[in-house]
Amino acid sequence: MSTNNNAMKIKNNYFDGLEVTRKQLFLFIIIASSYFFEMFDNSIFNFTAPAIMASMKINAANVAQITSLYFLGNTFGGIFGGIISDIIGRRKSLLLSTLIFTTGSIINGLTSNFTVFMFARAMTGFGVMCMMVVTITYMAELSPKESRGKWEGIISGFGYLAGPIIGFVAGIIVPLSPEAWRYVFYLSGLGYVVLLLGIIILKESPRWLMSRGRQAEAEEVVSSIVGKPIDLSDVIVVKRSRNSSLSKDIAEMFSPLYLKRTIVLCVVLSAGVVSIQITQPWITTMLKMSGFSMQDSILLSTILTFGIPLGQFVAAFFSDKGGRKIPIGVFGILYCAAVIPFLFVIKGNFFLAALFGLLINVFAIARNFIIHPYVAESLPTKLRNSVTGILNGISRFAASGAQLLVPMIFAGYGIFGVFGFAMVLSLLTSFVVLVFGWRSAHRSLEEINENLTDNADSSGKKAAC
Repeated sequence: MSTNNNAMKIKNNYFDGLEVTRKQLFLFIIIASSYFFEMFDNSIFNFTAPAIMASMKINAANVAQITSLYFLGNTFGGIFGGIISDIIGRRKSLLLSTLIFTTGSIINGLTSNFTVFMFARAMTGFGVMCMMVVTITYMAELSPKESRGKWEGIISGFGYLAGPIIGFVAGIIVPLSPEAWRYVFYLSGLGYVVLLLGIIILKESPRWLMSRGRQAEAEEVVSSIVGKPIDLSDVIVVKRSRNSSLSKDIAEMFSPLYLKRTIVLCVVLSAGVVSIQITQPWITTMLKMSGFSMQDSILLSTILTFGIPLGQFVAAFFSDKGGRKIPIGVFGILYCAAVIPFLFVIKGNFFLAALFGLLINVFAIARNFIIHPYVAESLPTKLRNSVTGILNGISRFAASGAQLLVPMIFAGYGIFGVFGFAMVLSLLTSFVVLVFGWRSAHRSLEEINENLTDNADSSGKKAAC
């Protein structure tokens, strides 16, 4: 940092090298609240699916349709959420996505029509993924380079406490009556409170403002957050062309400069997401179909969900180590190491099944939530949000298709087959990132992109790593 004596401002690269302030933490808390209700709405169906099957007289194939449409909504939420936030900004997009997924869950609680229920789950899926894409980018752009991964893990960890909370709530409410599952969906209405707080408190990303040539506004945002007058005149700014479009973004993603990076990120993200999403949404249903009672199925599923926030905190501790790629690869291998004993004790020892199931979620979530900042920081500002959305959309589209396979795999090979498939995908994630990945931690977002371009120019090759 250096001081501009004329303007009495501190020349700085956004928040890099500065202590995280109370105002910054307050913004992070609002983001954590958004994560909470995103996870809340995401998990509701997981715990209530057996009760909904009985209430609406649907079977496992219908559950697969609902879950598949949810992830199809994720697909479009990822793709268009990124594009929308590049056009209207991170703040407005986060607020809009919160409105969408909260409203979708309320509709799910109100309807008795299977088609409307599927549409509302798709709507929820769209809003949830839109919110996640925007939040990943928003957090990366509001955090200092020294602790980007740590804060992503901590904030999402607190937000994702919604997993076990909704488990306990569902365990109490769902058994009360055949239609009691609806009240669990109604609780999603609390997301409107977070929406109101966001409207009042959230600020626009200064990096997005700078990409639009709005330097004075960006400096005002950073200065108000850090409590010091900041000069951003020396930061590296990649302005998004007014002629940019989805087709041009896709073309640039697969240009020689970014091709290797795009392929690696796509494989790592997709395999990581599908390995979780073919088991997590189904665990309560698979336990019930394996002979567990409704209450025991919900109880064991609830215990397992504690691994979600724990995984976030583990990610926060390890994310900034090993250049991101090492912890991603290691946690993918540890995931498989926990699955094997879980499968062999699941019917014989409830305590051990809960312990190893908890570890499965810890390792899977830790891996995937290190992948999130890894993807966001590996892309240039001009493409970051749109391409992050596209890549997340691809991963959710893969998860959508995989949902239709789960009932068939379960029918043929039981819970062993479903988790075995997940293990193969987890190992694929580890192999690709460890062999072909790059290190990205402790580097500014601009430096990562600048070095990528410089390396291509100096070597005469358009290599992405």
